[in-house]
Amino acid sequence: MDLQSLVILVVAAVVTAVSALIVFPLLRRAGIVDVPSHRSSHTLATVRGGGIAIGCGITVATVLAMVWSMDEHGVFGIGRIVLPIGFLVLTWCYSAIGMSDDLDSLRPAGRLVGQIILALLFSAIIAMFSTQGIAHGVAFAVIGVATVNAVNFVDGLNGYVTEWTIVTAGWYAFVGSWIGEKDLALLALALAGAAVGFLPFNLGKAKAFLGDTGSYGIGAAVFVLAVWLFVQGVPIVVIIAPLIFVFFDVGLTLVLRLFRGENIFLPHREHIYQRIQQAGWPHGSVSLFHAALSVLACILSVPTLVSGNTGTTYPAHVFWVFLLALYALVPLWLRRRNSAQAVHA
Repeated sequence: MDLQSLVILVVAAVVTAVSALIVFPLLRRAGIVDVPSHRSSHTLATVRGGGIAIGCGITVATVLAMVWSMDEHGVFGIGRIVLPIGFLVLTWCYSAIGMSDDLDSLRPAGRLVGQIILALLFSAIIAMFSTQGIAHGVAFAVIGVATVNAVNFVDGLNGYVTEWTIVTAGWYAFVGSWIGEKDLALLALALAGAAVGFLPFNLGKAKAFLGDTGSYGIGAAVFVLAVWLFVQGVPIVVIIAPLIFVFFDVGLTLVLRLFRGENIFLPHREHIYQRIQQAGWPHGSVSLFHAALSVLACILSVPTLVSGNTGTTYPAHVFWVFLLALYALVPLWLRRRNSAQAVHA
């Protein structure tokens, strides 16, 4: 990691931490807190909307990267700030939609419409400035809305999304550096650093939750980075590596609830990560377990990053199946172990 990358990472983390110390007391005084309910995995009223602090960290670090680029490249640096500007705009627009939910000021249908419009606009811009056609643009929009909502769905345990963000953004920074896209790598480091700065407030007895402000913003940031990597020709396997457990958990849960005839729009606690926590693992252990699996998934995609999609790299992806099966079966194993211990007690 060069000095510039390290500075971006540290600045994002420090600004996020300082912003948290300022913003969180204000949110608590304003009554923007998450009160425990039957579907909650926590027991204490906790500040929500912590994503504001992450947004501040990302913004300052990204602006610094933009200034740095302009200083290095002069007038030619103007073209290099288009991606950072789009990254910030989309991240904050989605955060604003999430904030409306934290404030209970926008109906679900309104939030969904806003998400779709933003995703379509971003995808249209990508299509204009790249060789991607309309079909790709529509696909990007669908993936964007799916990613934002998937991240929001799995934001239910202390540290879970924050640690996953560090892994995902760190991986995208590595991939960006590998393919020579330094600007993209710096944006990913800004996201990773912001998550690092927020993590101490989100572990153990969490002082704050991301809220929809944070989960929407993080989902949007990951979406932008993923699309940009795809446009640069990075194999899809490499891009989705850190995302597979999030999409698998959300997808499997939705399918099972539909199969049982349940209303998928009602709140619930049936995600795999929630069932692992209910079976006895503390929040921190579940979050760390998920982050570790995501790291393994990224490592297994390294052969594809190095050699591309070839017959020799496909076997590495087969191990993803075993990792997903392990993740899905952990709740069952824990319940059986608890039952056996109860019998022998």
